[in-house]
Amino acid sequence: MQSWDDFQLLLALNSAHTLRGAAKLLGINHTTVARRLHSLNQRYPIAVCTTTQNKLVFSELGEQLLTTAKAMQAQLQSQLPAIQSTIKQAKQQVNLSLPPAILQFVLMDVLSEFQALHPDILLNINTTYALSDLDSSEADVVVRASDQLDDYLVGHRLCPISLGYFMHRDYLNNSSEKDITWIVAHSQSRPAWLAETPFPNASVNLVIEDLVLRHQAAANGLGMIRGAHYIAQHFPQLVEFAPSSDSFADLWVLTHPNKQSLPNVKKLIQFLLTVMRNKQSLINQKVKSA
Repeated sequence: MQSWDDFQLLLALNSAHTLRGAAKLLGINHTTVARRLHSLNQRYPIAVCTTTQNKLVFSELGEQLLTTAKAMQAQLQSQLPAIQSTIKQAKQQVNLSLPPAILQFVLMDVLSEFQALHPDILLNINTTYALSDLDSSEADVVVRASDQLDDYLVGHRLCPISLGYFMHRDYLNNSSEKDITWIVAHSQSRPAWLAETPFPNASVNLVIEDLVLRHQAAANGLGMIRGAHYIAQHFPQLVEFAPSSDSFADLWVLTHPNKQSLPNVKKLIQFLLTVMRNKQSLINQKVKSA
C-alpha cells in the first residue's frame, strides 16, 4: 500500500466503524468509500477490511496496515507545529539582494527601523554585486546600480552614483612624482578613464577587485583610485583631488512584475524608497577636496 489516501481510508474506517461514517469523515460519498475499500481488498490475497453484520472487521493484515497508518498519523501530528511555523515564516519572509557597499554605507544604520515597523517579517539579505535572477525567485527585491535593465522588471530609479578621484590627504607629499600609482579593479588593460585624470601616465601597481577595499587601500596611502562619493565620505583620510566627468550608473530598486503586489514586497520597496531618497544627498555628497 503506497498511497496516503489508502492509509487515510483505514483511519476513517477505524474511527467511524461504518462506511457511511467514514465517508462523512473523509468528505466523500458512501459509494466512493465502498469502491475504494473494494479496490484496496483486491490488491492483497487477504481482505484488509470487510463488512460483517453491518460492522467493519479488520483482518490481521488490516490491523498491521492500520497500525502503520496510526504511526504515520502520529508522526505527522508531531511535525505539524514545525511545518506550520515553516509555512508562516515562508509567507512572512522577504528576500533582498543588494551590493555589499550599499548595505554597509547606506542601509545598515536604518535596518532597525524596518524591523520596528514590521516585526513579523523576516528580512533575508543576500549581498552580491551580481544581478539576482528575479525570474528564478533568487530574490524578491533587488537594489542595483545599472545603466541598462531588462524591460520587464518593475523599477524605481533613485539617483545616479557619482564618482571622483581620491587619494590619502598626504599621498602627494609622501610620494615623488615617479612613485605615484593607481589602484584599479581589473588587470586586463589600463582603464580609459585614466586619460581624464591629472595623472594619466601614472602606473597601475595594485589591482583590488573589491570595491570597498580599494577605498580602504587608498585611505591607507597605497595609491589613487576612482571611487564613489557615498563610500569615500566614510574614510576621513581620503580627499578628492579631481572630479569625474561621468557617474557610475543609476541606483534602482527593482522587483519582478509577478511580485510587485505581494504585501511584504510592497512594504520593503516603500521602505527602501523612503530611506534611500532621504539619503540621496548623502549618497552623492562630495568629499573634501585636496
